[in-house]
Amino acid sequence: MDNASDTNAKPGSKSFMRRSLLIGAVALLLGLATGCRYTAAPADLLQKPAIAPEKQAIVQAIEKSLPDYSKLTLPMREDHMEAIRLIDVDGDGIDEAIVSYYNEYSSPELMVFKYTSMTWKPWVLVQQPLARVIDWLKIEDLDKDGQVEIMIGWIGAFDSPNVLEIYSFSTKPVRNDAGKLILKPVETLPYSYGDTGDINGDGRLELAIISEIGTNQEMAMPEFHLTLYNWRDGGVHKLYTEELYNDVNNYDRLLIGRISTERSGIILEASTGAHSTYTTMYAWDRNKLKLVYPAGPGKLEGLNGTPTMSKDMDGDGILEIPWAKEAPGYPDISYAESKWLNEWMQWDGKVDFVKISEQFTDYRYGIQLRIPDPWMGRYTLHNPEEEFAFVAIDYWNEAIDLTSALATLYAVPQKQWESVEAGWKQEGKPYRQLMTDSGNVFAVSFVKEVPEEWEETDRQAFKEMAGVEAEFTSSLSIRND
Repeated sequence: MDNASDTNAKPGSKSFMRRSLLIGAVALLLGLATGCRYTAAPADLLQKPAIAPEKQAIVQAIEKSLPDYSKLTLPMREDHMEAIRLIDVDGDGIDEAIVSYYNEYSSPELMVFKYTSMTWKPWVLVQQPLARVIDWLKIEDLDKDGQVEIMIGWIGAFDSPNVLEIYSFSTKPVRNDAGKLILKPVETLPYSYGDTGDINGDGRLELAIISEIGTNQEMAMPEFHLTLYNWRDGGVHKLYTEELYNDVNNYDRLLIGRISTERSGIILEASTGAHSTYTTMYAWDRNKLKLVYPAGPGKLEGLNGTPTMSKDMDGDGILEIPWAKEAPGYPDISYAESKWLNEWMQWDGKVDFVKISEQFTDYRYGIQLRIPDPWMGRYTLHNPEEEFAFVAIDYWNEAIDLTSALATLYAVPQKQWESVEAGWKQEGKPYRQLMTDSGNVFAVSFVKEVPEEWEETDRQAFKEMAGVEAEFTSSLSIRND
């Protein structure tokens, strides 16, 4: 391979830039070849990975064909986070390679490679000269006709607007001013956020786009709109437009899917301050969107005091929304010291929401704790002061303002676990090792004795809560996203 063995290449030289591009391509191709995320210690990355011959050919083609000083890049949002994607875009039964990168002018582009005559050759460029970032990339067959469409959410540079552009390989490439073949967009739409999904149950994907107007100095507050499109006969057709709640910073997330056992809909999430989130849910009803949540002033207002992310949290195929609440019993602590809980709520398809689960998440360690049933309504959480402890769980009786330590969760670095465990054993501290993840050993310590001075009802409740210790591990999971 040209320059691949040039050990004397200097930064800034052409051979150095080619080697840098090659190293990046090889690392990213690991994900392509294995189909999963690759993480390894730095020493592991020094070993040359084994790559199939056809993928080595792609790396060579990329190295030779991309402009000097180019750098492979990932879109900010994509289903498959790879800079090199193999997919049949033109329906001829042979995969093309789609590569995302910054060119020599630091502008984002896609280059599509075709495999012809046993060689990978550059075929066509996809570019937006006024863009500075690829926010979203989606490659889908929207109308299920056997040919894919490429959707790109471009973030504009300087005063250029953000746009969503849709490209189809059923259109003929044209030559740009530099004589290179480019694929021109079939559609260009105002864009702030977008996603695809089958909202009306017709078996084809709809395109949902959030757009905003009035973000310049002429208007104090932007106006947000949600528009649904479908793709027919090589173009987009508007299905429905909804004016959105405007008192937010920005809409940051959109999910399309089932929102009850029989209904499909859309969930939107927006940031409203440094920490707070606004959530809204719409059902698709009689060819339009119907607001399901929030339901009205003073009831189900949609605001959460901490960032939340809706999802199908129990794997039943239905999207739930989290209602965030501060752990009770500590009204005078600061926001930074507060512990937050999520009540996961599922719409019943009519007017009410049903709580599916209650959960505590610590994002520093990725730990999620599903609150056991015996704890419901009689527990609280707070920040512990003990070394390696990240949450303290208390028994809590609201009626008599009674709190008492029940259990403490710890995250101990693996390299320190042996000495920490030895110290706990020496002092007779009860503990249970739970799991190991990301270089930490997780453990829990339950209080064994119930205060003698308590009333019998509190003593019995405390014993029931402490009784979950043996099955406590089943209540914990690790977020890896």
